[in-house]
Amino acid sequence: MLLDSPYAVAYFVFLASVLGLCMGSFLNCLAWRMTHGESVMHGRSHCTSCGHVLAARDLVPVLSWLSTRGTCRYCGKRVSARYPATELLCAVAYVSILLRYGVGVQTLELVAFASVLLVLSLTDLDDYIIPNATIVACIAIRLVYLAYLAACGEGELLALVGGSLAAGLLVTIPILALVLVMDHVLGKESFGGGDVKLLFVAGMYFGWQQCVFLILVACVLGIAFGVASQRKDGDAPASEASQEDKRLIPFGPSIACACWITMLFGQQLLDWYAGLFVL
Repeated sequence: MLLDSPYAVAYFVFLASVLGLCMGSFLNCLAWRMTHGESVMHGRSHCTSCGHVLAARDLVPVLSWLSTRGTCRYCGKRVSARYPATELLCAVAYVSILLRYGVGVQTLELVAFASVLLVLSLTDLDDYIIPNATIVACIAIRLVYLAYLAACGEGELLALVGGSLAAGLLVTIPILALVLVMDHVLGKESFGGGDVKLLFVAGMYFGWQQCVFLILVACVLGIAFGVASQRKDGDAPASEASQEDKRLIPFGPSIACACWITMLFGQQLLDWYAGLFVL
């Protein structure tokens, strides 16, 4: 359903913003628990420094962090600005997808996909890992949407699923071949296995044509992130920036951000590029 009136736009944007803020808080907590060995199904939210269980007033997205000036109410330790930043980013992602696709099942699919992308970006930043569970979740979301399309008469389920899987393989196989060659030449891992799996997922969602744009955007973002990280390491004490402590630059967040950009602009750019060859 298109947002065909200012009142409808304002109403749904408000709902998407509130949902995005709340989900951003939840997804941040989920990612933290996944990288710290805590159950994602049980246990109440707590301060990561002192372990004190958080009250309801501590769990209001953005506002709780602002009200305590970025500190824990119980132990006074600093609370990372990543928390409100993640909540705001999630809200922006939800609203942008809503405005691009309107109110419908495809919007729900892409919002769910964006949510998982946010989780795996956080785990990659924290622990240099893209959990297999997040890849499985992305694939499951896509398959559910394809089943919906088949139920609506948009095509045969096997054909839709087969086409989506084929697109994922078409994107992944050349990347995987290049990675194997680079690993052999460099004598070390040049590209994470989780990143390859994530590109497979991107192929399932966007097809190989849009993924050409997606990979280009991801590379640009990855280079920018790498340069920024190197500068930050260069300012750190030698003991903190030693060779032993240096890790691979996480590429998952760059791919995830490129997926979001492709959601919003990929098809338009592809249509524009194809139009250049039409007389």
